[in-house]
Amino acid sequence: MPEARAFSPAGISSFFEIKDRRPDGRRFKNPARAGARGGGIVVSRGIMTKLRLKPAGKSKVVVRINGRVARNAKTTISTVSRLLALSREKYFVTVEHNVRIPIGAGYGASAAGALSAALAFAEAAGLGLSVNHLGTVAHLAEIASGTGLGTVGPILTGGFVITKKAGAPGIAVIDRLPVSPRLKVVSACFGPISTKAVLRSKRVRERVNALGRSAFRSIASNPTPRNFMEASKTFAIALGLMDRRTARLLDLMNDAGAIGATQNMVGQAVHAIAEEDIAHRIVTLAKKEFPRVTAFSCDIDFAGARLL
Repeated sequence: MPEARAFSPAGISSFFEIKDRRPDGRRFKNPARAGARGGGIVVSRGIMTKLRLKPAGKSKVVVRINGRVARNAKTTISTVSRLLALSREKYFVTVEHNVRIPIGAGYGASAAGALSAALAFAEAAGLGLSVNHLGTVAHLAEIASGTGLGTVGPILTGGFVITKKAGAPGIAVIDRLPVSPRLKVVSACFGPISTKAVLRSKRVRERVNALGRSAFRSIASNPTPRNFMEASKTFAIALGLMDRRTARLLDLMNDAGAIGATQNMVGQAVHAIAEEDIAHRIVTLAKKEFPRVTAFSCDIDFAGARLL
């Protein structure tokens, strides 16, 4: 029974600007041009995926997340279903996601799951597709599922990322900030915010785009990690999706000596960059102040999603 493994790092979103329509307000004829402009950090925590294929009379996809059947893993299911159509074969597909990040809170879990599944399926099925082609399949599945807009390209790239032009891999223009690999990313999460609800609200979309353009201009004029985090914090505070606990957590990280901290887009979660000793201190303080928070420190991932 053919099988393959792949890993995708998480992609924490710091700020964004929605680019899912043409300037005249109509949807793109080519949906691969839809996405988001913005920035974030690709981190060493993410999703490990094992995928098995079994020839069958009728194709079926079963996804498990940390050992439990996940019928609502629609982005992964959509991605694998699209690749099944390209393969012209029928398989019973088992996808095992080992997830080490919070889901639904701005860590790019749906994109990481879909992309790692795409890489593993192509390897197991011998499809012979390029990374950008597989990334485009995952990107389109995420947009169709309403779980995100522009995380697939950055997690293929790795590093401290700025997306200058929206779209699927091969269309998007992605740059990286120069940053020391010794820096740590520290994050803490209370829970999710519905990405689909944010994308559907006309008022929130307009506010996101106005604030996203301002953040992008600020970072483009001074592309340093400290300014990136400061512009992202300004974006998050003005957007107004932060509850009181998340705001307190943001202040805690900055007061503890982080180079910068901001809210995950979108989630009741915060991420910061800091020197190693400060990062460990932030995790300790966060857990002490909020005993039920999920908090961790990890590295920046510069390699991007890959087969194992």
